[in-house]
Amino acid sequence: MLKGGAGTLGAFLLALSCLIFIHELGHFAVARWVGVKVLRFSIGLGRPLWRRQAKNGTEWVVALFPLGGYVRMLDEREGPVSPLDVQHAFNQKTLAQRSAIVVAGPLANFLLAWLLFSLLYTLGIPGQRPCLDAPETGTLAWNAGIRAGECVLSLDGGAIRTWQDFELEWPRAIRGRGTVTLVTRNDRGQEEVHRLATVHVTSAAEEEGVEGSGFHLWAPPLPPVVGEVIPDSVADEAGLKPLDRLLRVAGQPVETWAQVVRIVENHPQAIVEIELQRAGQTRKLQVIPRAVDLPNGRRIGRIGISPQVTETMRRQWTVLEKDSPLTALGHGAMKTWSLTLLTLDSFGQMLTGQASLDDLGGPVRIASLAGESARSGLLSYLHFMALISLSLGVLNLLPIPLLDGGHLLYHAVEWVRGRPLSTEILGLTQRLGFFLLAGLMVFTFLNDLRHFFNH
Repeated sequence: MLKGGAGTLGAFLLALSCLIFIHELGHFAVARWVGVKVLRFSIGLGRPLWRRQAKNGTEWVVALFPLGGYVRMLDEREGPVSPLDVQHAFNQKTLAQRSAIVVAGPLANFLLAWLLFSLLYTLGIPGQRPCLDAPETGTLAWNAGIRAGECVLSLDGGAIRTWQDFELEWPRAIRGRGTVTLVTRNDRGQEEVHRLATVHVTSAAEEEGVEGSGFHLWAPPLPPVVGEVIPDSVADEAGLKPLDRLLRVAGQPVETWAQVVRIVENHPQAIVEIELQRAGQTRKLQVIPRAVDLPNGRRIGRIGISPQVTETMRRQWTVLEKDSPLTALGHGAMKTWSLTLLTLDSFGQMLTGQASLDDLGGPVRIASLAGESARSGLLSYLHFMALISLSLGVLNLLPIPLLDGGHLLYHAVEWVRGRPLSTEILGLTQRLGFFLLAGLMVFTFLNDLRHFFNH
């Protein structure tokens, strides 16, 4: 879809503007529904670049800085209000009405994620078949009797249709349980039930996900032929092209794509010579694989190429998750719920120190992901938007002043006390919330820079 830095920035701004608009539209729609007058609807912060006054009195604005937005409502706490308009002020509405306005923004993001996931299931999401390779001796999968060629059918009663489903559901299935039940189908078409004792899963193995427990995706052996070169990647800059057949990598002869991957992963930030055959001629070139830090602390190298996959291999290897519109709505809801729980769990692990804060990304990393997804096609871009919309919904519900969750916390205290908090306490907590959010933004930005320069 898009190429280069301008494309990355454009994809990021388009996604962010759409998600902010949907979020603020949630606040706006419920505010109007309960009779609150909306003074301004702004996409972006700072100096207005475009504005228009509607007949109902709402000023619609597009502002300079796109990292935010707001809906400003009539409120006696922010200035004098005409006696004719008092009934339309936010602070005059019931606690339930005010809470509904606040929660409507995050709910709009959840609703968008649900609709996007449902749309993707209707269009068809390509995924890898959840078939397993041989596990390493001594791992959880090996102890449970998993053999090469078995394909996962369900995990603790929940259907597993793709490897991606398995990776998503595995961490939640094993957390806090002594055993989980895995149903597979072997290469003879017979179903097998495996009961896995997850009490033996170490924290390090848990961080590595399914692979930490010995489950590995089976893939047909692929020849070392380049199928795609990612634009602006190390491979692209070095001159690798589709249909190049790799002969030797780092001095080692290669006969399968798996060998290529293993050698490149073992040489992050090191000079690697590649000998290849192109149009009957042998050539040599050098690459320096970019370093990628995995959650388990291991650093690997990547150069930005993927293998050539024939249609026969693709059918053998992949599955298309495609549903009727009605079924897709159900699967979209389950996907949204599972990812919401996973996101909340990730936040919880970061707060308790069980997960590293180094993995927390900010606008630079999100922009990079937006560009990559846009270049991968419309389905990938829509999936990215659904994930970010869901993350925004969860983030805004955190009980931090200035966020929607902070306002809901104020409302909860008001419900318990029987009266609102004082203006002084509100002002103090909101200043603290500002510094907390500002610190978080600086931290994630520095994380992004470290991530960028390490790659």
